[in-house]
Amino acid sequence: MRPDAVVGHSLGELTAAWAAGVLELADLLELTAVRGRLMESGPGEGAMAVVHADTEAVLAAMTAHPGVEIAAFNARRSATITGPADAVSGLCRDSGLRTQMLTVSQAFHSAAMEGAVAPFVEAVADRTLSAPVIPFASTVTGDWHTAGTVADPGYWGRAIREPVRFSQALTTLAEVGPAVVWEIGSHPQLTSLARSSWGETPPVWLSTLKRDRTDQIQLHSAVAEHYNHTRTELDWAGLHRDKGRRTTTIPTYPFNRQKLAAPPVRRSGAETSTLSHPLFDRHYEHQSEGQ
Repeated sequence: MRPDAVVGHSLGELTAAWAAGVLELADLLELTAVRGRLMESGPGEGAMAVVHADTEAVLAAMTAHPGVEIAAFNARRSATITGPADAVSGLCRDSGLRTQMLTVSQAFHSAAMEGAVAPFVEAVADRTLSAPVIPFASTVTGDWHTAGTVADPGYWGRAIREPVRFSQALTTLAEVGPAVVWEIGSHPQLTSLARSSWGETPPVWLSTLKRDRTDQIQLHSAVAEHYNHTRTELDWAGLHRDKGRRTTTIPTYPFNRQKLAAPPVRRSGAETSTLSHPLFDRHYEHQSEGQ
């Protein structure tokens, strides 16, 4: 299947760039590894938490806790905060808002990531970046990417440091009016957030993989549901290509057209019929009182 538009969350924006034709696969994999190493090299003393409240309430709570920043605008009532561990835990404790601490190794998308920006900009500058061949929504600006934004190494550096504007990008993506939206990953994480950011006509939400389902069963079931809703042309041969499988003819069912009951036979004072079961090919007698 070929997407009509793509969007990626944080690191996932690099993958979306590959899907949009901006990056070659080898460059995607190398930049993913570089980005991970650079971000993990931070001070390692930060924390992150999810706050279940609207943006205005989160920003108001942050004023009493210097150092706390917004890491991601995920949905209308869901934001991720980041910063020094004591400041983040203090906001969670004192704000009165519903919060959940995250298990992380760094305060991503915060001032702690400043040291990763310039080296990553240099790494991106060594790659060939092409204009998107399909619409590609930015989670740094929340608007559509252009040939200029994707080719700017500085943009990809900003994506490490600045907040992820996922909810704004989803609003932009909704302009395409898709009938089906896929979440590509090891388990659905973004779908619930995307639902709350969508407009009045929600699409069908599908996932490539789920933790509690066999990979092939999940993927093939989702492909079938995609087809049932869109009737789009699918490359069925491509689904099985290079998997070393062979086709075989399924035998038809050998219909046995025997009658299930023979005419009753009169006997003294009783009626007896001989019945034949087509699966076991055995006969047995059934008796009933005669008149």
